[in-house]
Amino acid sequence: MPRALFWKDFIRLVNSEICMKTLVALPERCTGCQRCVLACSYAHAQSFSPSKSRIWVVRAKRRIDYPIFCNQCGLCVGACPAGALSRDAKTGAVVVDEEKCVGCGFCVRACPWGLVVLDSETGKAIKCDLCGGDPACVKECPEAALLFVDLNEAASAKRSLLVRLLGE
Repeated sequence: MPRALFWKDFIRLVNSEICMKTLVALPERCTGCQRCVLACSYAHAQSFSPSKSRIWVVRAKRRIDYPIFCNQCGLCVGACPAGALSRDAKTGAVVVDEEKCVGCGFCVRACPWGLVVLDSETGKAIKCDLCGGDPACVKECPEAALLFVDLNEAASAKRSLLVRLLGE
């Protein structure tokens, strides 16, 4: 069974400078170029293959491109019977231990946003791991539509996006 996040682990995460950062998408800046998708696949699989990416760009009805990625909520961790998912103490990201993953797909079922998938070649779970605290997608985005920012800055950006979406 996966080990629960104990208080001492939580305190260590809170005190981690990197853990206090998260990914944010600014869809009004996204052009749909898919460079983030390709950068992610290359960072993880050394190939430019969208099926290996942990980030996707979806197009909304209003022709708005929106990058989507795991928000690191951790719902998948408890769903894994093999204990292959855990929270990285340095970044706060939920990571997959490929050695332990049996490809059962319980993590895929547990993710309410469809952001954990099984790799078509290995059958193992793949998801955003924040690239160890230095996300490749953020570095590659030419329009700064992806940011890796502190939690309060991220919360502010998300509230502003919600207001814009509700106002349309």
